[in-house]
Amino acid sequence: MADARRNIGLENAEALLRNGQAGQALSALTTILATASATPDDCQAAFVLRSQAREALGDLAGAIGDLNLAIARHPRDARLRNSLGLLLADSGDAQGAIDALTLAVELDPAFARAWNNLGNALRAQGRFVEAAQAARRAVAAQPDYALAWTNLGVILFDLGDDAGAREAFQRALALKPDLRTIRALAGIARQRGAIDEAVDLYQRARAAAPGDTSTLLNLAGALAERDDMDASRNVYLDARARQPNLLRAAFGEALGLPMVYPDVAAVDAARTRFVAGLARLESEVPALVRGRAFADVIDDLRWTNFLLAYHGEDDRELQVRFAAIMGRAVEAVAPEWRVSELARAARTRIRVGFASSFFSDGTCGRYFRSWIAQLDRGRFEIFVYNVRRDATPFLQEIAAHVDRIRTFPGAALLPSAIAPAIRADALDALVYPELGMNGPTFALGALRLAPVQCVAWGHPVTSGQATMDAFFTCAAMEPADAQSQYSEPLIALPGIGTDYARPALPDGAARGRFGLPDGVPLLLCPQSLFKIHPDNDSLFARVLGAAPEARLVVFEGRHPVLTAKYRRRLAGALVREGLDADERVIVLPQCSHDDYLRINAVCDAMLDTLRWSGGNTSLDALAMGLPIVTRPGRFMRGRQSAGMLSLAGLDDLVAHDDDDYVRIAAQLASDRDFRVVQARRTREAAAGLFGDRSPVIAFAEALERLVRG
Repeated sequence: MADARRNIGLENAEALLRNGQAGQALSALTTILATASATPDDCQAAFVLRSQAREALGDLAGAIGDLNLAIARHPRDARLRNSLGLLLADSGDAQGAIDALTLAVELDPAFARAWNNLGNALRAQGRFVEAAQAARRAVAAQPDYALAWTNLGVILFDLGDDAGAREAFQRALALKPDLRTIRALAGIARQRGAIDEAVDLYQRARAAAPGDTSTLLNLAGALAERDDMDASRNVYLDARARQPNLLRAAFGEALGLPMVYPDVAAVDAARTRFVAGLARLESEVPALVRGRAFADVIDDLRWTNFLLAYHGEDDRELQVRFAAIMGRAVEAVAPEWRVSELARAARTRIRVGFASSFFSDGTCGRYFRSWIAQLDRGRFEIFVYNVRRDATPFLQEIAAHVDRIRTFPGAALLPSAIAPAIRADALDALVYPELGMNGPTFALGALRLAPVQCVAWGHPVTSGQATMDAFFTCAAMEPADAQSQYSEPLIALPGIGTDYARPALPDGAARGRFGLPDGVPLLLCPQSLFKIHPDNDSLFARVLGAAPEARLVVFEGRHPVLTAKYRRRLAGALVREGLDADERVIVLPQCSHDDYLRINAVCDAMLDTLRWSGGNTSLDALAMGLPIVTRPGRFMRGRQSAGMLSLAGLDDLVAHDDDDYVRIAAQLASDRDFRVVQARRTREAAAGLFGDRSPVIAFAEALERLVRG
């Protein structure tokens, strides 16, 4: 009879747990364990059940204690080790969790669930390669384990293996339709530029869960990437209807901008709409953040007015107003994150951090690598914060030049997790090589994370953030009234502002490789289509009219709709000059950087764009000996090429007005002898732009002045 009563007691405790009555279950199980006649098996079961009751009540330490008592009785029970690993992970003991889960799979190598949990624990620590190995063991042990396939996809995505991640997600979906997996597949499609596929997948996710605002935000963003602005706004409005205080939906609906405009009037109309949306937000946002937690608000502030700068207008007031909205949102929920006086630690070396989502082999990476790698380690302690999902080769290469690189795996890749990590490092100065290129860093820029905070011209327009103490720029590229265009105090560096490594021409540069015609002058405009303001169209048409043999070479946009819109607009300008766009314009697909350099090498001149000039593209052109014709604009972002040419002593390629631009470009296209001379001059003169350490020296001195006062 005693055995039956004890079994009934355990069964009753289990029933209480199932019914959510964890407190009563805990009392019942404690009574069973206190009974002198309890059998070893009953005690074992009671410890396991009491651990579950304590976990349900939030007592993780007690739950871990009970599970350890059960494990002491059965040390080779892989299931108990797996459960312990999950509890330790939830308690914040990451290494303890990994140790427990590792022992679980050693005890039972076919335990798929433990392999999956081990993969998640390793991923949470940024140990992605080991995590992928564990996830692969999980699906090998149980090929129909849909969750493990999804987790493998997430880890491979972290590693930058988009193809592998896509395959894993597709395997997961084939086994079990899942909202998380559909969204992940859509994210991969969007990342590789398959926007239509991404939209279709997000629509599928929306149909499965109409109220999921994360899906709606991603869908609205993907629609905007193909300039489907009406549909995008409608989805943002749907998201706001389902979650009225959703800031990113409010920003998207009010401030979304197209990439390619049909004409100048459309640009003006978009700016008018933007200003009206900004005014609405200024009145709405205080109510939208009332009563919310800091983490919730700062993660919801992930927005940037990236496309605004490509209008080529004075954006200072608009940027300041938008940054003030962000600042007031933070101050309403956590004013301590905006304090301007953070204490500086007493130490010999200045501790400086660099935070960016673009530490890669791209514009920001190439521009600002030397700022990080060439700082004197005797004077500076260098921290790098990688605000992106994958550890790029750039980071691996630069690791030897810095003291610490911090990455933020998985759910940690949010401002609410990144900001405390940066603040905890007690920096003396924090540098954002760009602010405005993406939402997470712009949200971080609204916070005070270091006593001195600076931004640079990776996105060459004022951030408007009151938390920035300086804006590093290039003296040769700024106009005389530059300071009036920035809310931050300007610090102008010499040369091109950085020690830029001269790219080398890869082998195999030939027109035939790219289907380009021989025997005709090729004028290259390499800019992304959203950088080409409608003002450029008539200028390019005039150049082609003045150089009858020349062809204009441009690149496709990220989506066919963008390419079609640009071609239609440009064709209209050519028609007005009596020209046929199909005959005179060549549109190339987007390509690798090496192929891009080869294309530079086989063209005859580069036509710089008004309002937003070439930066990295101009340095590539100059390195390849490709003459550039430019006309400096009103703002730094329209003067970069002109600054480079002036520094190189090639001022005769800098036009004074549109007529001068047409004259220079037409001569480059039509006069072979002139073109050969200019190409030689360009190759020789460009040498002085590369390998110049003086900007980095000036940058270091400026940092020291800012920090030490």
